Amino acid sequence: MDSSDLTEKSVILITGCSSGFGRLIAETMARKGYRVFATMRAVQDRNADVARELHALAERESLSLQVLEIDVTDDASVERAVDGAIALTGRIDILVNNAGYALLGLTEACTLEQAQHILNTNFLGAVRMNRAILPHMRFRGSGLLIHISSGAGRIALPGLGFYSASKFALEALAEA
Repeated sequence: MDSSDLTEKSVILITGCSSGFGRLIAETMARKGYRVFATMRAVQDRNADVARELHALAERESLSLQVLEIDVTDDASVERAVDGAIALTGRIDILVNNAGYALLGLTEACTLEQAQHILNTNFLGAVRMNRAILPHMRFRGSGLLIHISSGAGRIALPGLGFYSASKFALEALAEA
């Protein structure tokens, strides 16, 4: 997909929109006229307030911004949300793989479960999303993947060993 194909009617799905960059990207792109699916976990409980705020923003500013629930660590959740978004719009033009979190501390103090969880979210979450959306993009002959990484994905930082490892892996995936 070249930049001339990215119209104001492009459909964007963004992961990790409960806060930070994801929420900022979702609000900004909706205000620029894109059709935005802002996704996050737990829209009925811990992120219910955020989901309501985004819905209210969409209503107040007449934005094409819709919240969908996705847990990027769960295959069924990813498939359900991607299929739902495509059923509503017929396509997803742009995927922004943003979901992630940092794990700070000495690597030997982290449990194996903590290491698995950060890799499952920050790296395998993007793999799941790509696997769910790329067949649709290939069928249409267009699409754009954006991976939100970090400088820690190029230079490992003390205390962020597992975070850096997950972002290094994401960098390699994006380059491949």
